[in-house]
Amino acid sequence: MSLNEEGIKNLLSNTDSFISHVFWFSEELPNPPGKGHYGTAINYVDIQERKDDFLRELRNTICNWVYSKARYSELFDKELEKRGLDPQNAASHIESLAKKKFRRDAHQGQFGELLLFNFLQYFFRAPPLLRKMPITTSSGMERYGADAIHYKPNGKDNVFYLGEAKAYTSKYQFNTAFREAVSSIIKTYEGLQDELLLYIYDEFVDVELQIIAEHFKEGILENTKIELVCLISYNESKSINGANEPIIKENIRRVILDRCRDVDPNIFQRIDNNIVERFHYIIFPFWNFDTILNSFAS
Repeated sequence: MSLNEEGIKNLLSNTDSFISHVFWFSEELPNPPGKGHYGTAINYVDIQERKDDFLRELRNTICNWVYSKARYSELFDKELEKRGLDPQNAASHIESLAKKKFRRDAHQGQFGELLLFNFLQYFFRAPPLLRKMPITTSSGMERYGADAIHYKPNGKDNVFYLGEAKAYTSKYQFNTAFREAVSSIIKTYEGLQDELLLYIYDEFVDVELQIIAEHFKEGILENTKIELVCLISYNESKSINGANEPIIKENIRRVILDRCRDVDPNIFQRIDNNIVERFHYIIFPFWNFDTILNSFAS
């Protein structure tokens, strides 16, 4: 059982405007070991970092993170009726509600989770199976498990993407963030069945994916595969200054590849190699990360 390509496409958020302000590349690397390696950063145009554009478009994805298309449509119709059929007023109200779900005491972690939400859809074309933002902000639910669980059919396979995001603003914390992301995604993988049992019968699973989630939990979903995605966003200290855009982007690429090359292989020593081969890494360095976060939260 799976949705067809058109059904999945209808569940995906449009990430094009956000991604246009992200510089990214992919490489096949021997270290860290895994299936996929993505380098990402705020985009540059000439020698100017497009920080404000990046933050604006990232904020614009909050509503998609919080509400599925069906849930948004339901809320919009209710607000439209309340507000004299004024669509702009109704849309502004819903977007305001979504942004209020960001807790100022947790915006660093939620910033990383919002990035992860967008990248899982853009890089893997996988919409969210389980929406964690409403769980995180619900007074009646305890925060538990994965930062993201997304799903995509791929031929005969039913592929689930478990995501973990780590964000560190302190200097020289890449290795710490990387180690904790790997540790967390393993715990997520091992606790997945309990997490699905906790949430799949609530409103946090998109209606179109409810049957898939239930069959996955019951062990009757055929050709199931689980992929593990770690997003590491951190404060970078190495200079990327350059005389033009290509040089700056090549410097960003070099910095990310250097960080990957220096990852301690002992991190994976006690992890089954069959699991390690399911790892995907998204590395996102920021320069003056604390300033970026403060601007995002303001």
